[in-house]
Amino acid sequence: MGRVVLVSDVQTPLGEELARRYLAEGASVAVTRSNQQSREAPLVSESDGFLLTDWNRRSPISARNVLLAVANRFGRIDEAVVVQWPFVEARLLPETSYESMERAVDAWLKGPLFLVKGLLEVFARNGGGRLALVDYAPREAVGGRPPLEAALRGAFKALSQSLMESGGPSGVTVHCFESVETLARDFAGFIVETLASRGDKPAGKWLRFQPGRGLLSPLRGLMGS
Repeated sequence: MGRVVLVSDVQTPLGEELARRYLAEGASVAVTRSNQQSREAPLVSESDGFLLTDWNRRSPISARNVLLAVANRFGRIDEAVVVQWPFVEARLLPETSYESMERAVDAWLKGPLFLVKGLLEVFARNGGGRLALVDYAPREAVGGRPPLEAALRGAFKALSQSLMESGGPSGVTVHCFESVETLARDFAGFIVETLASRGDKPAGKWLRFQPGRGLLSPLRGLMGS
């Protein structure tokens, strides 16, 4: 069996493309789906090397259950890609209800914290692993970004930056990616190829995808944020 990869949020175009790319390269792939996303989970594969798991982003128990399901199926996790693409109402802050704010914080702030904490614990027990944290903001969603979404993205980027600078447990490498392009397939290829080429050598900066640059050799297309 090749490497075992966990990809979050298969309901996003990027999550789906990442899963397909890893499967095409022979990896065993587990993906998460959640009711906090607006899109139905696609049937990426029916092979024994593919696992679809349900993830309630609001629950730390659910995050642990996701990791337990992957371990029971594949025995380990070598690499994980956590995608942050908040699905929130496009409203001005005074027009945003307290209830929707609370739901969004539970799903899009607590959710990544719970899952990333669990992954780092798994990697520490296993003696190493690769963690990729991805802030994905397609260009069509950039103009007039809602304040609530901006706050959630800012918190995720601050978490990612802190983990990248601290390095995580021994043997764990943390890579941070971002893009405002709508080409999910190309961005997925960039992430997978970059992780494969860098191995356990962290970049120490945000890796920004730019179409037409570095698609064959992703390290040529990097630009710090």
